Amino acid sequence: MSERILVLLSGGIDSAVALWLARRKNPLGAIYSLSIDYHGRSRGEDESAARLARKAGVTSHLKISLPFLRDSEDLPEREALTHRGSRLPPVFIPARNLIFYSCASHVAFSVTANRITVGHNREDVDRFPDVGSSFIERFNELLRESLPGYDLTLEAPLINYSKWEVVQLALELGVPLEDTWSCWGPGDLHCGRCEGCHARQKIFREVGMKDPTPYESINIP
Repeated sequence: MSERILVLLSGGIDSAVALWLARRKNPLGAIYSLSIDYHGRSRGEDESAARLARKAGVTSHLKISLPFLRDSEDLPEREALTHRGSRLPPVFIPARNLIFYSCASHVAFSVTANRITVGHNREDVDRFPDVGSSFIERFNELLRESLPGYDLTLEAPLINYSKWEVVQLALELGVPLEDTWSCWGPGDLHCGRCEGCHARQKIFREVGMKDPTPYESINIP
């Protein structure tokens, strides 16, 4: 039975794998991708999401803008807020996924999708409080109350996968990893210096594949 699926697509490796996995599981159904633009999101990430959507052959690639969303470094009283929430990561977007999931739910309803797919992996659960299975289960409970009688579920099919396993799955699915984006910087190329680039370089080394990424500079940690 075919479904109508909305994939939250950032342009990163995990969300790209989630998109290709949705296509494999739902070859005859409609697949929509949604990118959310916010303050500080890099142009490279946005362009990667659009490229991936085209290559995946989605029914439609959608985009919404939330310019008010800022990470904790841009907020007043940043240090006091971070200290108050001592279990939070040093830099984060407050309530990010709660907002993203809610926006995705609205868009999913508008395109009559019955499933929302996100690309969080097991390592994300250790870093962020709003990506784990319990959070997703509670969000789905809220969805059922918010949209009574409408069949809509949020799923995270990679939640039990390590990053290594996600990249292995990407290779199996034929995901064009050269089109994904990991850099935290604002440039047109991966900078090669930020934490996102270092994590990207590291995972390709661990998997034993040639890194397909052009970098401004190579600074291996």
